[in-house]
Amino acid sequence: MDTIQIDEQNIILRSFKIGDKENLLRYFNKLSDQSKKRFGPHPFTLEAIDEKYLDSLNYRMFVAYNAYNDEIIAYTIVKFGWVEFDTGRLQSYGLSPETKDVTIAPSVADDWQSKGLGGKFFSYVLECLKAEHEVTRLILWGGVQSDNEKAVRLYKKFNFRFLGEFEHHGMNMDMVLKLK
Repeated sequence: MDTIQIDEQNIILRSFKIGDKENLLRYFNKLSDQSKKRFGPHPFTLEAIDEKYLDSLNYRMFVAYNAYNDEIIAYTIVKFGWVEFDTGRLQSYGLSPETKDVTIAPSVADDWQSKGLGGKFFSYVLECLKAEHEVTRLILWGGVQSDNEKAVRLYKKFNFRFLGEFEHHGMNMDMVLKLK
């Protein structure tokens, strides 16, 4: 767990707990249609949250809380290994699955975008993954939509490498971050 300050508000960064699921569902429901189109690693339902949380061998979830109102303002899900939907494309770039690969899908609430939360939350998640799971490579879950300039800029800032583009409900880019 870590605490940061943004706009004079304390933000708590930590692993998801099962008691967070109703709050996480509220987070999903508050996302704008545009944000929902950009972030879709799983259905926005209690059942999907339970399924991913209970499958801790394959998934890990993180949240950022606004301590003032106890709302989740950012969420990241990590899959250990590759997502089946992405495998063929990733292999077409010459990648092979490695045991310490993870696939990651981060999101930030609309009202908190462009305030520095995304980068700080991503740094926290990255440090947890390196320290607790010895992760060596991060792959973006379903890539990133090419016109999502904020996200593309963030990934470039963290030295993600461009692999290629593909079409799926618009143009998307596959990117990878090699840690070792």
